[in-house]
Amino acid sequence: MASVQSSVINLTKTIIGAGLLAIPFAFKADGIVLGISLILIAGIASSYGLYIVGKVSAKVPGDTSYFALCAITYPKLTLLFDFSIAIQCFGVALSYLVLIGDLVPSLIGDVISRNQAILFSLVIIIPLVSFRKLDSLKIGSLIGLLAIGYLTVLVISHSIWDDWSKTQGHVKIVEIGSISDILSTFSIIIFAFTAAQNICSIINEINDKSRLNFVIGAANIIASVLFISVGIAGYLQFGDNVKGNVILEYKSKLLSSKVGKFALVLMVTLSYPLMFHPCRLSLNNMVHWIELEVQKEQSPINESTALLNDEEHNSNNQIVPFSTNRFVVITVLLTLATYGLALSITSFELVLSLVGATGSTLICFILPGLFGYKLFDDKDFNKSASLTLTIFGLVVMITSVFATLRYN
Repeated sequence: MASVQSSVINLTKTIIGAGLLAIPFAFKADGIVLGISLILIAGIASSYGLYIVGKVSAKVPGDTSYFALCAITYPKLTLLFDFSIAIQCFGVALSYLVLIGDLVPSLIGDVISRNQAILFSLVIIIPLVSFRKLDSLKIGSLIGLLAIGYLTVLVISHSIWDDWSKTQGHVKIVEIGSISDILSTFSIIIFAFTAAQNICSIINEINDKSRLNFVIGAANIIASVLFISVGIAGYLQFGDNVKGNVILEYKSKLLSSKVGKFALVLMVTLSYPLMFHPCRLSLNNMVHWIELEVQKEQSPINESTALLNDEEHNSNNQIVPFSTNRFVVITVLLTLATYGLALSITSFELVLSLVGATGSTLICFILPGLFGYKLFDDKDFNKSASLTLTIFGLVVMITSVFATLRYN
């Protein structure tokens, strides 16, 4: 079982990833006041989505999973829900590999190519994706958080000590950019707060479920403080000249910049398994669901077999089996797929925007809201609040996808 402390570490590290370094870029569209407001809105909405999943997980006597929650709420849509989670996690993991390819060559003087850098990361990543339990990654998560701490200090210290006149563009305080830019970059903020893909594992592994709300609150408060700090510091220094990844703004010859890039490479390398873990579980759930459907079609149609199949689909105690052979096959195929695409995709900002607008809104807002609306009592305030969260997610997804594809 996982301690409360390790649960906070893993959830915080799940939230804080590469999206942290794109927050100053979001401030370019939002301005500082609106940027801070949107971070707080996204953080509160994301926290509430995690709270809903934690609350309704009590309806599942066995291990909590999106598969089990779907089975007792929207069984016909189980495959779609797990597919949404798999796509979200796959996209985030892919963005990490793209970032590794962008950073490593500049870090070591182009001694190796972009693709060689991506492939070399397999040396670290293969052992980490071999773990079955999320809690097994807590040491990597702690190291990743230390790397994030250094990056935060780097951005803030440069903002304090550097001569802004050489780098600063126009700075918006209350002023905002175009609506299309705000919508497009809001999906980056949502991406930065995404943690729903690992909340079920944290619920299952934590040794004191009464502290779950503390874990969710602590992780999101830490993330919000870091996002606001880096957003303000990075944007004040570079203004509208800031790029999608603020670390790339610093002179590569500086030792602090080199250490910062190394910390970023370390952070995203250790973050990859945190996305790989829920993606693999969702893919296994999808395979299991398909197997059940095939068995149902092949079984003789009579009343008793129909009842048995319904029980198998909808049992609250259902724990999805995950054999060693299937674990190995999915792990290998998923690794090949993410690395294969990373070798050919180079647009880091576009990946963040699209994944944030689609997968992140689905698993942070829409799915938890649907679960809450179905499982909370009619007189419970959380029922109407869950519906509001789902509507919020749908609006954000539609407008952000349109803005990202139309104006990028």
